[in-house]
Amino acid sequence: MGKISDTYKAADVEEIVDIYLYRPWGYALAVGAQKIKMTPNQISIVGMVVGIASGLLFITLNPWINAVGIFLWMLGQALDGADGQLARMADMRSRLGRMLDGISDGVKFASLYLSVGYRMYLVTGEWWIFPIVVASGLAHSRQSALADFYRNSYLFFVEKPGAAELESSDGLKKDRDEMPWKGNVLEKLLLGVYIRYSRRQERFATDSGNMLARSASYFGDNIPEKIQKLYRSENRKLLKYYNALTTNTRMIVFFFSWAVGNFWIFFAFDLIVLNALMVLMTSVVQKNADKVVSDEIEVLRPATFSNPYEALGRSTYPLPRR
Repeated sequence: MGKISDTYKAADVEEIVDIYLYRPWGYALAVGAQKIKMTPNQISIVGMVVGIASGLLFITLNPWINAVGIFLWMLGQALDGADGQLARMADMRSRLGRMLDGISDGVKFASLYLSVGYRMYLVTGEWWIFPIVVASGLAHSRQSALADFYRNSYLFFVEKPGAAELESSDGLKKDRDEMPWKGNVLEKLLLGVYIRYSRRQERFATDSGNMLARSASYFGDNIPEKIQKLYRSENRKLLKYYNALTTNTRMIVFFFSWAVGNFWIFFAFDLIVLNALMVLMTSVVQKNADKVVSDEIEVLRPATFSNPYEALGRSTYPLPRR
């Protein structure tokens, strides 16, 4: 079966909570699923159902039922890792699997946010709770999209381009337009969602996307070792902040908020702390790191490209639009 570490995307992008909790648990689930011939996509669907159930269990004020919800959430996270781990173990990676994984995450968090919002409404009777819950969910969506982009950008430059799960919205739209509806109804519908997701990433990370597109044009799959080392040096230290914008840190704060009986802590963390971190990372820190790498990319630009704009025109990865 190989080692658990063989099922990681890459060691640098893994969080400590994942390495010591969710990846071992997910690996055991993936091995079991492989034995009963489950597919990664089936695991994603099971994980989504478990996550929805977890969220609903937070409507009640009964702490024991909430505790079951916590366990189910953690199981859902393990399943969320298991689908990708099985895909890598059995070489069953697919675009449909990535789309299902992303949809599953969104649906699980929607269940959690709305359930907690409804719980707070039942306690207070105040309707204005729901706009705050929705705003928090939208902020979460943007934060996660940016973190996903930069984690995959790291895989593109440091591991290899094929390890990154990044596709341009134009390329996705072309594939969707050429795909017949017959036999592909689910994939076409999910592609519509995925295209909108990719466009959001392109809008949020325009300069970083342009740098990635130029690199793809210049070097293809053969990123120069000097660029790889420089990108790792500039960006590895940033990964922990992007990871904080995703799930584990957020859920630690959620569990703390539940334990002390004050979910306003969680929503304030989402809306104030994580939004501030996102703005700082993307408007200052990441721009500085990108400039260092971008300058070196231009130093190593092949002679066949007269300027970076020509590279963007030729790129097979035409990220972003302004």
